[in-house]
Amino acid sequence: MIAYQNAQLFEEVQRHAATDQLTGLANRRHFLEQAERAVKSHAATDLPLSAAMMDIDYFKRVNDAYGHSVGDEVLAEIARRIRSSLRGEEILGRIGGEEFAVLMSVPASTATALAERLRAAVAHRPVNTSIGPLDIRLSIGLAHLAPHDTDLRDLLDRADQALYTAKRGGRDQVAVHH
Repeated sequence: MIAYQNAQLFEEVQRHAATDQLTGLANRRHFLEQAERAVKSHAATDLPLSAAMMDIDYFKRVNDAYGHSVGDEVLAEIARRIRSSLRGEEILGRIGGEEFAVLMSVPASTATALAERLRAAVAHRPVNTSIGPLDIRLSIGLAHLAPHDTDLRDLLDRADQALYTAKRGGRDQVAVHH
């Protein structure tokens, strides 16, 4: 019985170490570990893989105007909306602050449509918070695994470049790195 309880405790500690406590998503370290394995697997088999980097637009304004507890409410709700918009087969994580990432094992056109669905899931209705509803938007950068990609960093760097293109282009949009 003690061995069973120890195994359960170990499993719980592992889950907590891999999970962002606020959003329930994979934390940065766990996301990167899972994503690195996926890139190696997909590159070896020529299966399609896309990465999306997502950032909440003007999130600093939320924290500055309403405080970090309201910012936390926004982060938790945005994570919930992103997770509920996915099929469940994707690798999703909070990789820092107000930034999320997802790896999708789908053709490029499907990944683009899915990224737009994620953006719309945030924009379609205000986020209810303790101070009232807030209008929140999401910018998304998308990149597709290329034959020359050797590791996850190449793919995420291109998705990050696309994210900055979306930000410079007016925010609340999906930009694809070609």
